[in-house]
Amino acid sequence: MVSRKTVGLDTSIVSELRGIALRRGMNLVSYLRKLITEAIELEKRGYYAPRALAEKRVEYLLNSFNFIYVPVELVSNSLSSDSLRNAREFGIRLGMTLKELGVNAYEFIEFLGNSSGILIFESDKVIVTPVSDGKSLIAELIKGLALGSGLECSEGKGVFVIKVPKEVIERASKAVEEGLTSRRGRRRKV
Repeated sequence: MVSRKTVGLDTSIVSELRGIALRRGMNLVSYLRKLITEAIELEKRGYYAPRALAEKRVEYLLNSFNFIYVPVELVSNSLSSDSLRNAREFGIRLGMTLKELGVNAYEFIEFLGNSSGILIFESDKVIVTPVSDGKSLIAELIKGLALGSGLECSEGKGVFVIKVPKEVIERASKAVEEGLTSRRGRRRKV
């Protein structure tokens, strides 16, 4: 016998999910089952499923700017001062475009920095680590992205620091608080 559990969702969310499912040629239950099954698979592999969806959204937007995956070994053979300058200039244009579109450029910086392993997170700032291989193109792109989007930055003696936007810090603090509150609020069934 299959056991069922009721989950409470806002009516507006259910309505939106139902529309998405119909556009995909599925009913709501089938769509949710598939969505949850994929989320569980990600979680089993140690990946936070909501983060995966957020990163996929960023990746989708980057595709519209002609981003592709290229092995670092291929990129490192083509490094020159011109290519580094071009990477920063492209980042500036990308940052300005994202700002114009009202898109949070910090999410892009996090995505690019985490996927290439060149960011150090320190409370209210992010430091772009000095690199000397193909990742230096990504580092310059991130620097340009931060500058072009209007994030507060400082650079000196080989260190580039990006101030984490206040709303990002507040959102993270709120999520931590909600997590602590929900754990405290649970009652054990005896």
